[in-house]
Amino acid sequence: MKLSKTTVAPVEYAAEATTVGHLAEALAPPMLRVLAATRGLDMLVNGTVLHDPLEPLPEQPGAVLLLSGLRTDSSEALSLIGQAADYEYSAVVVKRRDYDATELVTTASTRGLVILAAADEIPWQQLDALILSVLGAQGLEALSATGSGGELFAIANAVASVIGGSVSIEGIDRRLLAYSSVPDQRIDSLRQRGILDRRVPDMDRNLSQYRSVLAAEGVVRFPEAPDEFARSAIAIRAGARPLGTIWAIEELGETAGDGDRVLRDAARLAALHLLRGRSPSLMELEVKEATLKAALDGSLAPEEVTYRLGLVGGAALSLIGFAAAPDAKGVLPLITHIGNALTRYVAAFRPDAAIATTSRAVYVLLPGGGPTEPDLLASGALSAIRQVFDDAMRAAITTSSVGVAALADMRKEVDDILRAITQQTDLPAIAKLVDVHSQVLLSHISDELERHPRLRHPGVTAMVAHDSGHKTEYASSVAAWLDSVGDIAAASESLHIHPNTLRYRLRRIGKLFGINLDDPNERLSVWLQLRAEQWNRKLAPVTHSDPPAAVAR
Repeated sequence: MKLSKTTVAPVEYAAEATTVGHLAEALAPPMLRVLAATRGLDMLVNGTVLHDPLEPLPEQPGAVLLLSGLRTDSSEALSLIGQAADYEYSAVVVKRRDYDATELVTTASTRGLVILAAADEIPWQQLDALILSVLGAQGLEALSATGSGGELFAIANAVASVIGGSVSIEGIDRRLLAYSSVPDQRIDSLRQRGILDRRVPDMDRNLSQYRSVLAAEGVVRFPEAPDEFARSAIAIRAGARPLGTIWAIEELGETAGDGDRVLRDAARLAALHLLRGRSPSLMELEVKEATLKAALDGSLAPEEVTYRLGLVGGAALSLIGFAAAPDAKGVLPLITHIGNALTRYVAAFRPDAAIATTSRAVYVLLPGGGPTEPDLLASGALSAIRQVFDDAMRAAITTSSVGVAALADMRKEVDDILRAITQQTDLPAIAKLVDVHSQVLLSHISDELERHPRLRHPGVTAMVAHDSGHKTEYASSVAAWLDSVGDIAAASESLHIHPNTLRYRLRRIGKLFGINLDDPNERLSVWLQLRAEQWNRKLAPVTHSDPPAAVAR
């Protein structure tokens, strides 16, 4: 059933400033957690105050107070909470460090002040820089009238004027950056929800649609669905790097001719405005990413990699890989979304790290640090992004190496581990090679047999084919016997058959397929091939893969 045409009220740009809620969303746990917010999170934020306990608290209404140098159970902290409320600060950030914060939270709640807890590990200066970075980004994403946000609104209105339906411009994380407000534009309930929530609603078909748009060179069309009108969409790119998307509801069921041209022009203009709003620190991250990608595929000289990444000679390097396991339907989240979420976390806790997103995985290079640091970062990262990606994420950690010349081999090790732990749910979510060595070995044997069928034991191939064609169970009988190290009783019990039945099958195998189970070398060959067959059957199918894409920030 079609919805009636409605209009969106003209945009009030000045009302769309950054709020404490935006801040809490951008720097999600474990970086920032909300401890108290009795009056909600809608207070506007206009800056930060990194407080020195020896200095008087400045009067700065709307600022976020970073309460450094004080314990949460101290009288000084309680006094500053009162002053911050009197001065109309928007929020106060503390670090609990295992101290009691009950009285502080109670006092803040009584005064209607928002209290946020920062992760103990993140330095105050780094947190201050992150908050200011979010405020700068929100200047773009909150669509201020004087910056790129207003221009993005103008682009959306221009497209809507030609196509006739509501237009939205989104960042790579699916947050709404701008939307059209042309009178009598065609709009549906999905677009209305997105405008109200400032984010695209989560729906089963969204990932498939985003994959199609980000993989395409031009305009992609989606037919009408029960709860949405037909749409045209195009990716916003800077070169090969995805920055976001533009979505236009179609007026007459098709966007042809001028509509396609306008969408392509709008994507180019939006890319320029989005790039203009990027901070120098984000540009530095992109340089690091390009360098790490080149190092991982061995296309850049080690000396150049060391120079560009600012690595100290002789420092130990660790490589961590992140990838997602498919859900029950075999669907994977978008790698660009994973990379974006991980970049936010890693940049906060290890600003010296380099991070790169490929079509299958996200890689993080950690220079220096102790032997447990990769484990801690991997664990913290999975915890931080679990609220977005549930329990789908997996992490692989390589053994440390000195010198960037080993990075290509370290990547292969990471890929081997990720392949195992994303395809077998009974394996640990964070693993090293020693944890999954047998699975990695079997996967390589399986690959080699697939590439070179001549290496397969002809008797095993014939046995598997016979079982498939005659509904026999010779292969499973041999596998069970070998798994039980020749113990007839144990093997027959696992197969739920009589021991004599198993003995009969084993004798027949030699006659039917020419397999000599008395030869230890042949037993090994047969067992490896059968285990490889079992390995292939265990692998969960993945229904989607992403095109090569860089992290969009």
